[in-house]
Amino acid sequence: MKDLRLAVALAVLLTAVAGCGGRDGGDVAARVGGSSLTIDDLYASIPEQHLAMMSFEDQEEAVGNWVKTELFYQEGLREGIGKDDETARRLRDIERQLVAEEYIKRRMSEVPDATDEDAAAYFGEHQNEYAIQVRLAHILVRNRPEAERAREEILRGTPFETVAASFSIDQTAPTGGDLGYMRRGEMIHELEEVAFSLKVGEVSNVIASGYGYHILKVLDRHPGAGQPSFESKRSAVLSFLTSKRRREAFDGWLCEIEARSVVHVDTLLIRQAATERMKGAGDPSFVDQLDEPSGDDADEGAP
Repeated sequence: MKDLRLAVALAVLLTAVAGCGGRDGGDVAARVGGSSLTIDDLYASIPEQHLAMMSFEDQEEAVGNWVKTELFYQEGLREGIGKDDETARRLRDIERQLVAEEYIKRRMSEVPDATDEDAAAYFGEHQNEYAIQVRLAHILVRNRPEAERAREEILRGTPFETVAASFSIDQTAPTGGDLGYMRRGEMIHELEEVAFSLKVGEVSNVIASGYGYHILKVLDRHPGAGQPSFESKRSAVLSFLTSKRRREAFDGWLCEIEARSVVHVDTLLIRQAATERMKGAGDPSFVDQLDEPSGDDADEGAP
C-alpha cells in the first residue's frame, strides 16, 4: 500500500499544482483560504485502478497531502515564487509536457486495437517466423546522440560487447548486451521488426522506443523446434499488431503536423554551443568529435 499512497500523493499534488482545487461547485472535501478541493477533483486526480484499492484512511491521507501542498503553494505565492524567470520557465515546461501528452493520449484512444481476425491473418502469413530464434546483443542508451556515438564506435571496429559495457544502461551491459535467444512476440515491436530482418553479425541502425535508444546485433539464428500454434502466440500477435498500428498512427500525425508547421533546427549553432560548453568542462575527446566536419554541416543551420 506504500507505493499506492505515493502514487496517489503525487496525483493529488499535480492536481494542486495544476490549480484544479480552485474550481467552484461540487462538495468541498477541504479548503485552504480561498482554494478548495472538491470530492470530484479528488477522485478525478486518482487513477481508477488506484481509487478502487484505497481505504477511507488512504483517501483522508490524499486530502491531507493536498492541504499541505496548498499551504506551501499559497505561502510561496506570497513570497513572489512563480514570478521569477526560472520558476516561470519550469511551469511552462510542465504545461507544455502535459498538453502534449494529453493530445497524444486522446489521439491514441482513436486508434482501434487489432482484432482476432487481424492477428490470425498476420500469424498465418508469418507462422514460420514464429519458430525462428535469434540470439541478440543489445545496447540501450538515453538519447540519440549517445546512441550514434556508440554505433560509430562499433563501425570503427570496437567489439560490440566492449561498447555495450561502456555505453549501455541495460542490465545486460556487463555481459556485453547478450539477450540470449528470442522468438517473435518476446520483445517490443520496434525491436522485433529489426531483429528478424538482420543477418547474423549485422548491426542495426539506432532504434527509438519508449525505453530510450537501442542498437541490436544478431549473434546467431536458427530455425527453432516445432511449429507454434496461433493460440500459443495469440496474445503476443495482438499486442504486436496494436503497438505497430499505434506507432504508425503516431508517425503519421507527426508528419502531418510537421507539414503544416514552420520548423527550423539550427544544428550548426547547437554543435558550436556544445563545443564551447565541453571545452569549458575540459573534455578534449568530446570536443574533437564535435569538431569533426560532416557532409551536411555546410547546409545545416543555414536559413
